[in-house]
Amino acid sequence: MKLWRAATKGFTLIELLVVVALIGLVSLFALPSVGNFFKLSLNTTTRELASLVKETYNSTAMTGKVHRLAYDINEGTYWVESGPNTVLLDTTDSHEKEERRKRFSKTSEQAPPSEFSLEKSITRKKLTLPRGVAFEDVITEQSKDPITRGLVYTHFFPHGLTEQTIIHIKDNSGHQITLAIAPLIGRTQLFERYVKREEVYAK
Repeated sequence: MKLWRAATKGFTLIELLVVVALIGLVSLFALPSVGNFFKLSLNTTTRELASLVKETYNSTAMTGKVHRLAYDINEGTYWVESGPNTVLLDTTDSHEKEERRKRFSKTSEQAPPSEFSLEKSITRKKLTLPRGVAFEDVITEQSKDPITRGLVYTHFFPHGLTEQTIIHIKDNSGHQITLAIAPLIGRTQLFERYVKREEVYAK
């Protein structure tokens, strides 16, 4: 009988405060864990991208084909394509010409097929950034300003030159990493912060 009466009284104010305090402590310890998870994903992504740059550079030298590392900023995907060694570099001007051609051409007119195709020996499919990680922007030799949307490329040429590119990646916890692709030997510098174009190219 006494046990039944105690059960019907419910929780006291002190008991509720203890529960709230415990929830607060658990949340306090859980939040850094979430931040560390995102940072781990960000670091893993940058290492994979740096490795992919080196692999693409080596493949270009061995096959004699022009390669390009493609970044789809909107979709958060990236992959490697290859084309003949006669292919021309995609520039801002060439993209603008293609956009004008699409606007003024007849709707039935088909766009010329791309000379590039997925290089399956390096990336068998499009790779996706981990959850919580995104491209912030990409800067190439052809772009005066950071590109924040659409498709961007880093070109690799058989004679050993690579298009200078700066890739900024971020995560949901506010961590930022900069990858700076050098024009020679397929080397990538990593910075654990947002590094501007002038700071990288001045070196």
